[in-house]
Amino acid sequence: MISQTLIRDFADIIGKLTIAINLKSLRVAKNDYEKVLNELIKWVSYYCEHENLNIVTHDESLEIHNILLDRSVDLMMNASIPAMESILSDDILNRYEVIVKTINDQRSCK
Repeated sequence: MISQTLIRDFADIIGKLTIAINLKSLRVAKNDYEKVLNELIKWVSYYCEHENLNIVTHDESLEIHNILLDRSVDLMMNASIPAMESILSDDILNRYEVIVKTINDQRSCK
């Protein structure tokens, strides 16, 4: 069964990534955010079609987490990045962590 909460979390992070990609102040993170966005869109498509997230591997999820964590730290330490953009980067990372926790919780229930 498709979790409405998980869909909402995906929609939230996809929206935030789309905003971040289009902000001039975050252009240094654009390529990484586009890579993450494309991967998450694949996950959502698979989830809607198969009602599971078997497509998500530990290695992929860890790679994405590392990308988001690196970007968040880089942007936080960059004095030329406005605070709101740094907060957006943190929000993206936090939402991703919620999604991965939900996926792992669903897998452990099986």
